[in-house]
Amino acid sequence: GLSCSTTSIKMALPSPSCLTAQLHFLARNPKYEHEKPYTLRYTPSPKDGLSQSNIDRVQHEVKFHDLRLRSLDYSECGFTVTDCSSILQYDDYADTDKIEKAHAPEVMVAVRLALGATSVDLLDYVTSEAGSGLRLLMYDRRDPNWPIATGSLYAFNQPASRAHIDHTYEGGRAIIQETFGGEADTILARRWQCVNVWHPLRGPLVDWPLALCDAQTVDFARDTMAGDVVDRDNVFENTQVHFNEGQRWFYLSNQLPTELLIFKNADSQEPLGATPGVPHASFDNPITSKEDFRRESIEMRVLVQWD
Repeated sequence: GLSCSTTSIKMALPSPSCLTAQLHFLARNPKYEHEKPYTLRYTPSPKDGLSQSNIDRVQHEVKFHDLRLRSLDYSECGFTVTDCSSILQYDDYADTDKIEKAHAPEVMVAVRLALGATSVDLLDYVTSEAGSGLRLLMYDRRDPNWPIATGSLYAFNQPASRAHIDHTYEGGRAIIQETFGGEADTILARRWQCVNVWHPLRGPLVDWPLALCDAQTVDFARDTMAGDVVDRDNVFENTQVHFNEGQRWFYLSNQLPTELLIFKNADSQEPLGATPGVPHASFDNPITSKEDFRRESIEMRVLVQWD
């Protein structure tokens, strides 16, 4: 089954039960009736005649409810939290070998148990703007200048402040086909989800926490649309999100490195009525102080299967 609640999460440190901050969304621009939102993850040459992106962002004030004070069901809201004590120390995260051989397996076991799954596999995907080639995870370290653009590439990914879902249903299927080749047809005939797993490397995390939107509160037909993320040699499809006052957003206050946020990005049962995924984004926490760690985090995309 998919039932899994967050009731076991204890309070880490005192924190407001609800925060208010700004979040970016896709603007409701009439051009999107005939133009698909896209972002290029490389700098186009003038002869291409393309701009880097055609995405118009709009900022809205959003209330973020603390997950520590709620009991939500994964099968309904699309996300949950689980504990995973790692054998890795903070400095070990600079070593991709340790992440792939030690941390990824322990995360996958934690996800399998949390979601009552049959199997969990790591998904490869294309790196961000700093280069090309496949990569097993996303590692981010917030630059002290971010979110003010410096005009140069950051050494690490920066927090994404626009609400989005990493895949569409078709995008999820394409990634499975690309990653698993000959096995893909067997997998696609089963019950599967593309799921992200996210945690800070240091905690408690206050700086730029990750926020998740309860999938039950999203009007997917009216408030989401497919977009393209384009590398020089690859295109993948994600979901862009418009703001709606009915959306309910959550975050995990003072998240610890041992607390995994698990959230759905594509679902084999979407054609049968399942929610497609969980809109998510990071926000500039109004209660951050100079003493708080700058955010550093790791995110893995995994394929989860059930018999």
